[in-house]
Amino acid sequence: MPNTSIRASFGATLTKLAKTNKNIFVVNVDLKSSLHLNEFALSYPKRFIEVGVAEANATAIAAGLAKSGKTVFLTSFACFSPAINWAVIKQSICYQNLNVKVIGSHSGLMSGSLGATHQMLEDIALTRCLPNMEVFSPADSIETGKIISAVTRTKKPCYIRLVRPDTPVFFPPRLSFTIGKSQLLSTGKDLTIIFHGPIGYQAVDLINSGWTKANKISIDLVNASSIKPLDQKTIITSAKKTKAVIVLEDHQKIGGLGEAVTSLLLQNTISTKFIHLAVDNQFGQSAKDYQKLYNFYSLGPDQLKSAIKKITK
Repeated sequence: MPNTSIRASFGATLTKLAKTNKNIFVVNVDLKSSLHLNEFALSYPKRFIEVGVAEANATAIAAGLAKSGKTVFLTSFACFSPAINWAVIKQSICYQNLNVKVIGSHSGLMSGSLGATHQMLEDIALTRCLPNMEVFSPADSIETGKIISAVTRTKKPCYIRLVRPDTPVFFPPRLSFTIGKSQLLSTGKDLTIIFHGPIGYQAVDLINSGWTKANKISIDLVNASSIKPLDQKTIITSAKKTKAVIVLEDHQKIGGLGEAVTSLLLQNTISTKFIHLAVDNQFGQSAKDYQKLYNFYSLGPDQLKSAIKKITK
């Protein structure tokens, strides 16, 4: 399948859901077109609130709407929300356990040419640490639709991480998404690879291309799109079986999925080899092709191959 837009899937899914769910509201910070919300705004003008470039104010409005019983989507870029308005999210949304879904687009190195200021690499760390907040990172456009549908059925505060470019489609349509559950996209006995977001396609491609078979390596490939709550059972079962774990993510090592996995393994006294492929205490930089950034920050396909060979040696 051709690459498709996660952001477009978000906008289309939300517009469709709002047709039958009259409680869905959007609070936006002057990024309607970028978040593919033009149709929503035209179809439901009384439920689309444009605040302008005022993230903290938008967050307070979202909290107030949720307090009155609405399901509110607070939409922006991740470098603005949750980054700029983190304190208001903490106090006005999470402290009161309100039904606000924070949408952070343009996350990770995939923002490419927008450079370090917009390549949000700390959003999972910021949201994971907040009590009551649930955190999700869809693999592609198909899973984005499933996650957006799922979070409208919960009253919990949520953070959903989206990316800028069109990305490969690899989430099997037959699979469902359940909050707190991961999906095994392949099964094996030699290695566990755990990922979130579109970067996981690099592992899928190694399997589909026959590279892993040629190297006689079979892999448990775990899509941990539900970062919080984390699917502890699936990860523990797989790690016990393979005794070798790689976590791959487009995020800082500090505070990301890798730290959540290592904490889980240590708490359950599971002895395993471990490699964490993530950005190592660095800021991003501008590039026309985000794949060049992946290679520079040791997240690319060649570095993944090297990590697999090293950990299974």
